[in-house]
Amino acid sequence: MDRQIIRSIRKGSAQWNEEDRLQLLTLLAKAGYAVKIGRQKVPGTESRTNAQMEYTVEYWED
Repeated sequence: MDRQIIRSIRKGSAQWNEEDRLQLLTLLAKAGYAVKIGRQKVPGTESRTNAQMEYTVEYWED
């Protein structure tokens, strides 16, 4: 299985908080997936003072 990515943009219409992401991470790990959580600035907003952040939950079968 290829790596799958679930994305959430902070200040977006469907934002997830940290607790939501950690619960998802826990469920995926219990189901046997390798998981990784990350964050980065949304491309195109890097130069802004208050850039939007994109949070990711990446998972794959190890």
